[in-house]
Amino acid sequence: MNQLSPGSSPPSESQSALYRAVWRWHFYAGLFVAPLAILLSVTGAIYLWKPQYEAWRYRALLTAPVGTVTQSAAAQFAAATATHPDATAITFTPAFTPGSTSETVLRLRDGEKTSVYVDPATARVTGELADSDRFMRIVHDLHGTLLAGSAGEYVVELAASWAIILFLTGLYLWWPRPHFTAWGFLLPRLRAKGRVFWRDLHAVPAVWLAAATLFLLTTGLLWTKAAGTWYRTISAAVGQGTPRESNAGAHRSELTGWSPPLQAGLAQKIDALVSAPPADDPHAEHRRASAESKFENRNSKIPSLSLDRVIAIAAEHHVTQPYAIALPVGPTGVYSALTDRNLAFSRVYLHLDRYSGRVLAEVRYGDFGWLAKFSLWAIIAHEGQLFGLLNQLLGTLAALGVLLLAVTGLTMWWQRRPASQLAAPASDATLPRAVFVGTLLLAAFLPLLAASLVLAWLADHFLRQRWPALSRDNPTTD
Repeated sequence: MNQLSPGSSPPSESQSALYRAVWRWHFYAGLFVAPLAILLSVTGAIYLWKPQYEAWRYRALLTAPVGTVTQSAAAQFAAATATHPDATAITFTPAFTPGSTSETVLRLRDGEKTSVYVDPATARVTGELADSDRFMRIVHDLHGTLLAGSAGEYVVELAASWAIILFLTGLYLWWPRPHFTAWGFLLPRLRAKGRVFWRDLHAVPAVWLAAATLFLLTTGLLWTKAAGTWYRTISAAVGQGTPRESNAGAHRSELTGWSPPLQAGLAQKIDALVSAPPADDPHAEHRRASAESKFENRNSKIPSLSLDRVIAIAAEHHVTQPYAIALPVGPTGVYSALTDRNLAFSRVYLHLDRYSGRVLAEVRYGDFGWLAKFSLWAIIAHEGQLFGLLNQLLGTLAALGVLLLAVTGLTMWWQRRPASQLAAPASDATLPRAVFVGTLLLAAFLPLLAASLVLAWLADHFLRQRWPALSRDNPTTD
């Protein structure tokens, strides 16, 4: 939303036309992005500190006295599932560190998820916590969907896409011309007053935070509906994506099915491995038929491998702790030991036959293509969990920087906005071919941006034709 770069000299007519054309797009992007940027930066900064907050807030549930005796995983699981006999157990996470509780996630009849925590020394339930009651769950949903479901997800994705345009056009507008100068570009002129002060407060942090902010934007787009799906499609097309998924409905665990999908080439082999009750059990077929009718809500009742044996097998295969055990779906389902999602480089997914304990599939970080690997660790870095406290501090700084940019940008617009006018810079300049091609390339990777650019251009053209006053510029010089 700036107008003249620091230290600039009067530009030529063609340069001025291009400058004002870029400024016009920067202006419109800012008006759309800034309000959402304020919300997303605040919620993002809060969510970065989820581990510390939840460890403090739910300490009564997460901690237990260190005991000399540990009850079996089966006993802990039984105590947890007894709190809701008709619920479906999704995962069981053992207490890997002394003084911590085990966690069993249940899906209740109404679809709500709740976590039940158990003291491993006594198999006593210390309490439970519904997913919807978690403060950080609300912050997460507000940040990702605006609490508006799929429609909100698309709005957030669109804002992130336009924020990239906002930063690129902003760097172009603020670049010192004709000669480089640090003041007003790398260093703010704090003694200045009026619009110059606000412009420096807006632009200088943007220069310093450009790389970090663009990283947050691009990594945030990796799991969106349009751009994220497109990224995974491209990754798979070039053979550098997530290991391929098996289509077999039988071999699934409660959490997300095969998580992640199986590496290419294994799917057909896994589908051929029919998991079934042991053949030498004379009552196997009877129990299997009975289980099929009861499994939907009573999956813990099926005779199968004990959780303690699953934990032992996971240890034999060096599954990185902490990990959750996703429980089988149906009589032919599987146990899946899944490492914590924040452990990108030591990621392990171990899928076991629920009756024999046979390893059906083992997927590790090295089985992913390089594009999928980038997605793994980049998403974790986005959430501030890749390299500890420093990651959280840098993420918070970037989020607060975005908040400052949004507030100062809106302030500048409000200060110079004539009554009943948007004060959008007027320009009929044609963008140079290089800029036009660059915009098309960027839009090719951001589907929502591509669609919205077309709509924005049509709307802009219509506004200038129908209501010229709404787009009339109010030129100023500082």
